[in-house]
Amino acid sequence: MQPMWLVCALVLYMLAPAAHAQQACPWLTQGTAEKLMGGPVTADIHAPTADQGTCVFTQSTATNTVVLRIEAGNQVPAVCVGGDHLKGIGDEAVRCVTDRSEEHREAIQGHVRSTQFALTLTVRGNSLSHLQPDAQRSAAEQIAEEVAGSLF
Repeated sequence: MQPMWLVCALVLYMLAPAAHAQQACPWLTQGTAEKLMGGPVTADIHAPTADQGTCVFTQSTATNTVVLRIEAGNQVPAVCVGGDHLKGIGDEAVRCVTDRSEEHREAIQGHVRSTQFALTLTVRGNSLSHLQPDAQRSAAEQIAEEVAGSLF
């Protein structure tokens, strides 16, 4: 009887890592990212706590790549220097835009209490497809509201 118990325990031990679910972004669900970005995304999430880490959602098509990067923590890299002040999104939130050849980037940075957050929504490609600059701005602001709300 003991050898059978040992074999079962060994099999369960080997299968345990496969049973763990992928880590979820604490500030934005993958479904919400897909809705705002207009289709399926891949997620790369490194968020050890609810107020610190990074979530990157990527959507690639034949003509475009859309990347949403969200960071939160005690110190996050500056994504906006200057920019337009936004009301109702955390504290002292600012928005800035960068246009380059075949790239449009909306960035928002702010803080909630002592936690800083930054997000960038970048569209790269030879056509801006469904996420035109106005839609990209709206999506970035919606995401910033979600992030700030989850940090309260």
